[in-house]
Amino acid sequence: MNFFAKGERKDGEHSLGNLWQRKPLLYTLAGLAVLLSLISITCSTRSLRLSEFSGPQAWVMPGLLRVGPTDPPGTSSSIILFSARGETVDTQIIVRASNENLTNVNLSSSALAGPGGASIPASTIALYREHYVTVTGSASYGGGSNPPLGSGTYPEPLIPFNDPETGSSLCASTATLKACNASVNAGQNQPYWIDISVPRGAANSPPGTYAGVISITADQGSTTIPVKLTVWNFELPLQPSELSIWSLWPPAAGNTAASLARALMRNKVMSWYDAPEDTASDMASFGLNRSALNSYYHISIQCNGSFTNLPSTSQLQVAESNFPTDLSLDFYIGDELDGCTSAYPALKAIGLNAHAANPQVKTIATINTPDPSLFNEGDGYSAIDHWVLLDSVQKWPALPFTGGGDLWSYTSCNSGSGNTPEWMVDYPPINERIQAGFLNWTQGATGILYYRSDGWTAGNTLNSWSNLNVTACSGHSRPGDGIFVYPPGPIASTESAPGIRLKAIRDGIQDYEYAQILKNLGQSQFLASFVTPIATSWTKWSQDPKALENTRLQLGQEIHQLSAP
Repeated sequence: MNFFAKGERKDGEHSLGNLWQRKPLLYTLAGLAVLLSLISITCSTRSLRLSEFSGPQAWVMPGLLRVGPTDPPGTSSSIILFSARGETVDTQIIVRASNENLTNVNLSSSALAGPGGASIPASTIALYREHYVTVTGSASYGGGSNPPLGSGTYPEPLIPFNDPETGSSLCASTATLKACNASVNAGQNQPYWIDISVPRGAANSPPGTYAGVISITADQGSTTIPVKLTVWNFELPLQPSELSIWSLWPPAAGNTAASLARALMRNKVMSWYDAPEDTASDMASFGLNRSALNSYYHISIQCNGSFTNLPSTSQLQVAESNFPTDLSLDFYIGDELDGCTSAYPALKAIGLNAHAANPQVKTIATINTPDPSLFNEGDGYSAIDHWVLLDSVQKWPALPFTGGGDLWSYTSCNSGSGNTPEWMVDYPPINERIQAGFLNWTQGATGILYYRSDGWTAGNTLNSWSNLNVTACSGHSRPGDGIFVYPPGPIASTESAPGIRLKAIRDGIQDYEYAQILKNLGQSQFLASFVTPIATSWTKWSQDPKALENTRLQLGQEIHQLSAP
């Protein structure tokens, strides 16, 4: 029987099939409308997703981490920092071009508004564009617990937006390498470095929270990164407690002794010697905490006992009189004199003359380990006052050190067994920071040395910014060895530019200052409870940036609590 004859139907049997049969045109139009609606929704959603990533993407990374050219985006979208007065704290903003090229990318900073109308001026916030370099990795590192990351592309040199000496913008210059108006290809990252220097004086920077923004602009759009800075109620001294020498070579072409000294002192490390006529102003402006008499007399005692010069007591007194009386002076007298007993008579002779001129003039030499034969030069003083020891040979004396003089540390291209911090480009920046900071502190070192700062591969040219491959260490690759600043010519600046590794050294020197302050406050036990676990020895130290940053945070909060309101 045909139940649907003559328009008849059973109850409930008005199916879509029946309706389709009865009204085909109506439902064809309805189906088409639904299909068009779905297409419209899909296109709108896709358009929304694309618009989310149009223009610059940006995220925040701490200074101890480096971001590769194509690393995936991070998740942190704001800057949160803690600082003492007189300290420089840092962070990074990574700008990414997602689906289209970015052109004319620039960064700028607002002032940071604080409590009671206080403000940290934008002029104290230094911005840099990070420059990527491709390096051949460190070879024959020793096989220990601190291996290099190997060949690759890393951010290291920092291109300043403004001339550090004059404060003027470098964007309008004729420089071949500029921080401003950058282009970023789709799928690529461009990191930027931010230094925030907190002004000295409680009236200028009262404790509390300061806020502002970093603005990022490009032809394709713009965005902002909020900044929150907590200023603690204490101040780091202008002159660092930790001494340093950051070059034992004459300045490279493109640098002068004065310009190199300024580029280093801005990052709390000292060059070999400061011109006597500059020392008073450099002490007041940059915190110069030592200089050397080597600008007057180059001694260079050799392993066989020969030397270039052996100035008399009266000659040293004349040289010393050219410097302020409250500036620490030293005399570099020998380089890596390990087992060189033939050199001992000359070492003792110059020590006697220097100490007779002024017991506060300190002799200094690099060596693997202190030799008791030199602890008394004949007048009760050690022939070497600052024993600068190569950490990688692992011959550090027992602590506390009771021999004559005190201890410094240094790092060279000799990585020994591969357990100690190394400062080549293909090592994480925590290597520089922990040695200059908490490791030097726990190992009883009062100073730190590095042999050269501007050993550029191609002089004062653009190639020296991009080629950091150095093989002078017995033919082994040591990328960045002897290079901590970059030539001023290509950026049209009055002085050389810093790199990320130099910033890590500066941060380590500031970490050391936190430890010194707590010791002065009688908090050595508290200090050791945090610092010793992450910096136990030259072969046992933490490579975790979070652990180091958390330790600094704990120390800073403790000093803040102990400081008078």
